[in-house]
Amino acid sequence: MVSVEEMRWAEGLIPIIGPDAVTDIISSVSDMALVISTSGHIMQVMSNPNFSACKAVMAWADSQIHDTLTVESVPKFDMRLKSFIEGDGSKLPTELNHQSTEYYSELPMRYTFHSTGQSGSVLMLGTDLSTVADMQQQLIAAQIALENDYEVQREHDVRFRVLLEASNTATVIISVKTGTIVACNAATEKLFGERRDTLVDSVFARVFDELGEVNILDRLVFAATERSTLPVVGQLVHRNRRLALSPILFRGAESQMLLCKIKTLGKSDTTADQMVARLLELYQHGVDGMVFVDSTGNIISANDSFPRLADVTHIPSIKGRSLAEFFLRGSIDLNVMLENARRTGCMRLYATKLVSEHGTERPVEISTTQLNANGKFIYGLVIRDSRRVDNGRTPTKKIRDVDTQSVIELIGGQSLKDIVSKTTDVVEQICIESAVEMTGNNRVAAAEMLGLSRQSLYVKLHKFGLISKT
Repeated sequence: MVSVEEMRWAEGLIPIIGPDAVTDIISSVSDMALVISTSGHIMQVMSNPNFSACKAVMAWADSQIHDTLTVESVPKFDMRLKSFIEGDGSKLPTELNHQSTEYYSELPMRYTFHSTGQSGSVLMLGTDLSTVADMQQQLIAAQIALENDYEVQREHDVRFRVLLEASNTATVIISVKTGTIVACNAATEKLFGERRDTLVDSVFARVFDELGEVNILDRLVFAATERSTLPVVGQLVHRNRRLALSPILFRGAESQMLLCKIKTLGKSDTTADQMVARLLELYQHGVDGMVFVDSTGNIISANDSFPRLADVTHIPSIKGRSLAEFFLRGSIDLNVMLENARRTGCMRLYATKLVSEHGTERPVEISTTQLNANGKFIYGLVIRDSRRVDNGRTPTKKIRDVDTQSVIELIGGQSLKDIVSKTTDVVEQICIESAVEMTGNNRVAAAEMLGLSRQSLYVKLHKFGLISKT
């Protein structure tokens, strides 16, 4: 006869399991197990050795489970135990909290109730919810913090809109990235003659004339970057009004923003204000390039025409660069102009070539003026494309009458070829004298201007008897 212990699993019967093995199995599949009576008396405690509260819960044996639970968990336990004893068949788990002790804080557990097969006892298998509870607390804290941030943001938004609307000056906020209006006030609606829902999210430049539409945003960014005290002047398309725009650049949540205050330039302006506005408009819209440089030749600011001459696509990128970078002869040209402006206050119609960002050469004429800016000297340069200048313009240095008469006397006695050959010396001498004079007797610079070596220039100075003059 086969004993019960020898029964095989394959025969569909579960062998008898020893008490120790049962304890090991239960403690492995759960963090903690309690065997309780129907009255709530804890008859046995089993715990997973890896359970953080293992040592503490083992002391619950032979005590009432009510004594271990928090006040709010007691009625939940009683209700679940009653329904289990009455046999409702529900397997839904119940979450209970155990009281804090010196070993742990409040201990949350999820229990399932099971029959032991013995009358008057119930098996409770528990899973530790401490980690879940911690995550829930963190989530709640994060939610509270988020709500507080939203509240602060709403408060700031309200303050911003109150301040914006309280201003009688037309004010717009523009996204530098998109060029669109982000916000505006009632004064802007009145000035532009459009409703706010039409203005917001529309391109700011569209309300200005054709020239302004192309350049207005770059001009505003440049003026804000330079922190210029002078406003940017623009012309409204439909209302025939000239506007003075004062921009402030700031960093928004995702990109840079422009806060722009707008005033109308009209008949009510003083003569001085009108003159400033006209000069500023001339600077911004003038055909000729205008550049301001410091004493070392680094660019302080430039109008819109200069980047077009130099084929520069991004206007702010030229700030701080040496103007010599754009001249064919580099620092030679720059030093000649600045040195003459230092000595005499200005230099007129200096001819050279401008080299664009793409390497294209363009003949230009430059007039330089020394300016006193709060005790520091800066230099203003007006750069004109000489291709537009009349080729019959009077030269800066006229041929001397005596030289002209000498040429006339040769007519009839010599052939035209011989006359031209001899008059070449006259022209050559005049060019050398002009170059030496323009460079302030700087022979290196003069040789560079004339395309000669220093030795060749020295020889020609000897030839024309100009050594003593230099």
